[in-house]
Amino acid sequence: MKANDGIRILHPATGELLRVCRGPTSAGSCPLAGSDGVVPCAGLLISPAHADPEYWPLRIPSGYRHCDVLWNERALSCLEKAENSRRRWQSGLALENRRVVALAAAHDPRYRRMTARQLEKTALWRWRLSTAAQALRRSENNSRERAEKYLAFVEFRRNAGAGPA
Repeated sequence: MKANDGIRILHPATGELLRVCRGPTSAGSCPLAGSDGVVPCAGLLISPAHADPEYWPLRIPSGYRHCDVLWNERALSCLEKAENSRRRWQSGLALENRRVVALAAAHDPRYRRMTARQLEKTALWRWRLSTAAQALRRSENNSRERAEKYLAFVEFRRNAGAGPA
């Protein structure tokens, strides 16, 4: 979801669309906030147009003075990076599996007498020790940790109340 796609502001009980906003400014503030700093979605639900129901809609506390859309976007971006690293790790493992099986088929003395399960374990072992696999694992873990930090920040801010920014 990109902020300029529009954020739907929904009624908390009915889910009825009440308003659409364009999201925060580049500084992260709400351009529609009242003179008291309260955002127009306070006490309501927000959601992008084609939102993943696992992450959206978000309930915004009454009297809230922050726009959390950017933090949720950052968390989602980090989760996507983590999943991409995971896919690349799995792809590397599949490639190593094919390589080890091909070596066994070519009668490589290291692999020719291994069972299919032993070849699979050997490929996994070799792949896990590779520099590429370790870098992808670190990248996945770092991205997941960043996503958790972004979400924890939003949760902390919401639990801390809707006081001044």
